[in-house]
Amino acid sequence: MTDLPLEAEFALLERQRRRDRRIGLLLVLGTFGATLGLSLWAKRASRPELSVAPAPATTDGLTGFPEAVDPVRALAAARRVTPRKVLRGFVVEGARADGTIDLSEGPGRARYVFQSLPGEGPQPPREPGTLPRQAYCGKQTVHLRHEGLVADPDQTTVPCPSAFPEDLPEPRCGVAEVWSHALSKGAPKEQLARVEYYRSRVGPAWRFELPSAGQRFSLYGDCGRELESSEAIGAVP
Repeated sequence: MTDLPLEAEFALLERQRRRDRRIGLLLVLGTFGATLGLSLWAKRASRPELSVAPAPATTDGLTGFPEAVDPVRALAAARRVTPRKVLRGFVVEGARADGTIDLSEGPGRARYVFQSLPGEGPQPPREPGTLPRQAYCGKQTVHLRHEGLVADPDQTTVPCPSAFPEDLPEPRCGVAEVWSHALSKGAPKEQLARVEYYRSRVGPAWRFELPSAGQRFSLYGDCGRELESSEAIGAVP
């Protein structure tokens, strides 16, 4: 018991009860606010990344444009045109023996194909808080042609393959080195070839095609050896 008069004691107890009610109300409101904030964050986080319209063609990063562009050196610039991070390969048309292509006229061009890891990158639209019906890896192709680098519309509904292959590494050699092997086999230097960088059964590989000279072979990714036909199976999707 306190030495306060009875009425003063009752007033003190009432003030303490009001204080306790205020603290309790603040705790309830704080918990509700935190729960609401967490719910809104989870709702936003569960929304899939959506694709956007491709940007206009660009020549940024294209050394030698348009008469003498190295398609391997242009790979870094092509990556900046798409949000997809996984390189699935590229195909070069009109490849000259020095490893470049002329984009100003003739058949010189290249296309680069990119995807995403399962569930990453732009995804098909879906209701917030719902799971996708399957794993999507998407696909976007970036073209190197007379106006520069330009991307096709992103394909969000492309499903992931059953066994998703590893990202192709940065090329360890280039078109000129592939052409050098062709020259050692008697390919005419003045011709234009089709060169492909892709994943074969044994890893990164190059494919060289020059139908007019009857030349077709595949090299390992470092251009160090020619692949057997059973090893060379594969293509850019």
